[in-house]
Amino acid sequence: MNKQPAVTEQTRANLREAFWSLYLEKPIDKITIREITDRAGYNRATFYLYYRDVYDLFGQIEDEVLEGVRALVDEELLRDRTLDISQHMGRIIQLTQRNGYALPHLMGPHGDPGFSQRLKEILAPLFDRFILDGQDLTDQQRAIMREFYASGVLAAIGTWMTAADSMPVDQLVELIVGALLAR
Repeated sequence: MNKQPAVTEQTRANLREAFWSLYLEKPIDKITIREITDRAGYNRATFYLYYRDVYDLFGQIEDEVLEGVRALVDEELLRDRTLDISQHMGRIIQLTQRNGYALPHLMGPHGDPGFSQRLKEILAPLFDRFILDGQDLTDQQRAIMREFYASGVLAAIGTWMTAADSMPVDQLVELIVGALLAR
């Protein structure tokens, strides 16, 4: 049993921060545990208390980000009876901002392609229920349109997150909502 959860969480946060600072400099396969622990100010044994290797650390970060999105979609957004796409988009974007340190890199060109696919699968029920519902589409057409909307929304959010002078969130939501509803 962990007697100091605040210390444990701070240690994990420090190791993650060290990892991300290295990940911005070079590919994951070039990052060593020694570099992470040196940068975070810990020894290798401390790293192994929390992670098996660099890929395990990376995977845990991905899983936590995806779990946050899944909770938002399942526990809140899908419970709504009607479409309020501005509110839904705003809440998804706020969640991406909370994970802002990681999300542009997870979705970016050097990220894991599987991450974006898993994120799309989590968002798919929103598109099915609020955008595609009631449309006379074959299964193939529905899958194509779901991919179209999910890819577009994620690409727009990714571009916005990496822009040096990003527009305010409300303007981004207005832009995306306008595009989604222009069907």
